[in-house]
Amino acid sequence: MSHDGAAQLDFVRRVGRLAPKRQRGSVPLHRPLLLLWALGRVAAGLPRLVEWQEVRLAFEELAIHYGDGADPDVAVYPFWVLQRDQLWEVEGAERLVLTSGGGRPTLDSMDAVNPRGGFIDADHEMLRAQPYLLLASAASLLVKFFNPISAGLLAAVGLDDVLTGRAAQALLPVPGARYINRTAIWNAYGGQKVQGIGPLADGITSVFADDEGPYADRLITGTNLIEYRGDGLIGDQQLKAGNARLASCQTNRESVRYWHRPAGGEFTFETWTVIVDRRYVWGRDTRNEWRREFAWVLAPVNSPFQDSWPDEVRAYLEADDGETHDDTRGTRVPANVDIVDAGRYYIELCRSVEEHQSLSRNGSSRTTIERHFRSVNARFAVMLRAVGRCENPDCTGQPADVTDNGDPILEVDHINDLARGGRDHPENMIALCPNCHAIKTRGSSRAILQRKLLSVAAKQHQMLTLTSRLP
Repeated sequence: MSHDGAAQLDFVRRVGRLAPKRQRGSVPLHRPLLLLWALGRVAAGLPRLVEWQEVRLAFEELAIHYGDGADPDVAVYPFWVLQRDQLWEVEGAERLVLTSGGGRPTLDSMDAVNPRGGFIDADHEMLRAQPYLLLASAASLLVKFFNPISAGLLAAVGLDDVLTGRAAQALLPVPGARYINRTAIWNAYGGQKVQGIGPLADGITSVFADDEGPYADRLITGTNLIEYRGDGLIGDQQLKAGNARLASCQTNRESVRYWHRPAGGEFTFETWTVIVDRRYVWGRDTRNEWRREFAWVLAPVNSPFQDSWPDEVRAYLEADDGETHDDTRGTRVPANVDIVDAGRYYIELCRSVEEHQSLSRNGSSRTTIERHFRSVNARFAVMLRAVGRCENPDCTGQPADVTDNGDPILEVDHINDLARGGRDHPENMIALCPNCHAIKTRGSSRAILQRKLLSVAAKQHQMLTLTSRLP
């Protein structure tokens, strides 16, 4: 990275570290608000330093309309404290009288001295020379603290001419950006190099899905939703670290960048997303041991700004209760069991499927998500029932063949399709080798095979139900 590039990234990082604390149900926006106003001055070509009295008048007006709890009477707070954020300097600070706690100057001394303040000189020159840096910094503040953008805000801070209708495009990187690895992303945009969940330098959260990584991230079949597995390599995942960050994004409806790397490919910033559900599901850790892990459901959006999100995404968000929906409840680790216990475990999984089915609200926006995760337990049940073999009794291939790591080469499918009224239950599902699956799906004898498979599934289901009752 060049010296100029390093300086620009450092500025983005300092802006990204702004983190106002919630107070009495709101997040007072003293510092972000004054910083937006200062960026507007740079965009207008105004002098770097501005007198306190002018800042005070401007800030008091902004705080009334856009401050979200910021007290107009404490304009001295951002004027002074932005120095601690290494974004601001105050000329003549040595002449000011500090409060008894020493945290900031007294208002009387500020009015008497009328000091000038503004961006650090090097930052100001860099923002003037690199307009994209100014716009990206302003856009990141808007995403994090003023989302959706209130009517009149951009005009009030002097950024309407450069950002109205273009704030999302000002954020860097843009969707479609591609990098050979995580180090290249870190060099360009900061953040961290290895964790799957974390912010870039601008403070906006990113998640990274790697097809060659240890997590079972995937698209949810039949939708554009993404199932993204949580943070934590060994043992049950906890709602901390990256998972806690995503929970905060879910609660606050904050946008998340979704990066994806296909096997043998490069990392691409594929889309902005918003979290619409959180599940607890069975998965395997890096020791190949079963554990409970978070499955975050991400809905792609075209922009990180809430007022641009489509009605479908809004419906998902309205239906989201912010709780963890536990799809492992009532079931045990999907491990190898003896024939009697297999029957009991199979019934546990079937009951879990039926319970989730009863909780689903027909026609609601959550139905698609509930059906997907209900199918996960149903598929576990079918694989348990199949005991590693193709369930087509007339299979002519290699019904018990396995992969290099010993997993059966089986595909679970609905016998009667859901679209045609088929039930999302193990009684209507079958485990097939790829060849039999192809015949069942598009073979000339598929109608005959489907009737036969329905009978097989029913008999297998009945047998396991009976064995579950053995002492």
